[in-house]
Amino acid sequence: MKLGIFGGTFNPIHYGHLINAEIIRSDFGLDRVILVPAKYPVHKRLDGETPAEERFAMAVVAVAGAPEFEVSRIEIDREGPSYTITTVHELLGLYPGSELNLIIGTDSLNTIGAWREPDRLREHVALIVMRRPDGEISPHPDTRGFRVNYAENPLVDISSTCIRERLRAGKSVRFLLPDAVIDYIKKKGLYVP
Repeated sequence: MKLGIFGGTFNPIHYGHLINAEIIRSDFGLDRVILVPAKYPVHKRLDGETPAEERFAMAVVAVAGAPEFEVSRIEIDREGPSYTITTVHELLGLYPGSELNLIIGTDSLNTIGAWREPDRLREHVALIVMRRPDGEISPHPDTRGFRVNYAENPLVDISSTCIRERLRAGKSVRFLLPDAVIDYIKKKGLYVP
């Protein structure tokens, strides 16, 4: 199988994530995209106190009914911070013989050479780099040895930060994320002061 690995905090998951994941799935002929919510992000501060279980559940309801997508607990069930190389090795064990494609943003491409064990990562994954509204590629990212593919994805300027701010202010987030996710947020009382 040709798999896409799309990690993130998904705090909360929104249409920007989903639109780009679907465009990449289709354009690169991926059989499945695996969304991997991070329990403790290594390169990013997790805003707020939204537990990993809640972020996982929102991702599950967001892709319900889309068999080309699945949500993995692989990082949520792991103790401590999760590094991409550890996740990749676990996924190789779960999907032997599969081709793994790591879906990252331009911001992550700029730092990939500084990730944990980049040489081992190069051996196991190809990169699919998606454009981001705020992301410019540095003149010389350290991509030596990586197979790098660039996506022609739309620049959907929706951010989880903006959604959390709107929710905390009691403003509408309709059409920014799936209704099922909005319902889940309301039911659980997430992102309210």
